[in-house]
Amino acid sequence: MSMKSSQDPRSILVREKYFSLRPKALERWLWRQPLPPAAERVFWLHWEEGMRRGDWCSELSLRQVARESCLDASTVTRAYQALKGRGLIRREDPGRNPLNPFQQAIAITEVLLPRELLTQLQHIPNRSRRADRTAAATMQTAQSPTASASVQTALPPAAPAPVSAVSSLSRAESATLLGKLSEAERAAFFLASRNRVTSMHFDAETRFDAAEQAKLRELLATLATDSARGRLAPAGEGQTAVARAAAPLSLRRLSPLEAARLRRGIVQQAGTPQSAELFRQALWSVEEGALRRFATPLAINIALKKIREGQWSRPHRMPPNWLRFAAPETCSAA
Repeated sequence: MSMKSSQDPRSILVREKYFSLRPKALERWLWRQPLPPAAERVFWLHWEEGMRRGDWCSELSLRQVARESCLDASTVTRAYQALKGRGLIRREDPGRNPLNPFQQAIAITEVLLPRELLTQLQHIPNRSRRADRTAAATMQTAQSPTASASVQTALPPAAPAPVSAVSSLSRAESATLLGKLSEAERAAFFLASRNRVTSMHFDAETRFDAAEQAKLRELLATLATDSARGRLAPAGEGQTAVARAAAPLSLRRLSPLEAARLRRGIVQQAGTPQSAELFRQALWSVEEGALRRFATPLAINIALKKIREGQWSRPHRMPPNWLRFAAPETCSAA
């Protein structure tokens, strides 16, 4: 039966239901390792959750992992030990749950790529543009089940990002364009360059005309292409020189593992009743306050040392109701 048949349950399953995306190179590397099947289940569960969140970290309790993997809790514990031994995951214990001092908070798990696979990454074949367009069309069809097949096939192929026109821009012209960015546009440009996105959001009353907006998009396309090919050397914390110049000072964000390490140290030194407020203050100081000028590990150590010695005070200029996370990322009870 043809896959285009709308009545075939296999086609309905692929077109309308959720499915997982697993890199073939990583999957086949796991097949060649002496890992138990339970460890592979646990790894792919954290991989999908980290990919969905966008930071390759996940906060899943032991019981939740056991339930979704159809495994026993003790089997999940052994799977974690096997995965950590292979260097496939890294876990950080954030300490006690501030909402319930008698319970441990959920550990943050980050999935990693094995060193052996990293050395072979440049030699692994890439997907063709046709395969990318087919995958994009499949995802669009899955998100819009009512869309007709004729509309999907009538869509023109995605044009490659224009990267040749931006080569005529000099450093002075690029600096002039970046100097006209507002604070919101500067943050949007930085996030787009960091995430290799070829478009950005402009203010309603932007100072850029249509031609200048096109030049900025072409500049983003060039940054994304050069970063993907490894031609741009990192400047600072993994930023390109142009992206670093356009980055506002308040955009440093601790990774979930770094934030968990900071919170665990505060809980161990200050106790649970004050840990939530001290963690909020220390996090603001490291990301946006006086400790912003130090490297992240050094800034965390300075904050923990001041708390341990009783010299910590509420940071100046800290908003009274400041919250770091736009979406809830704090650990909850298992």
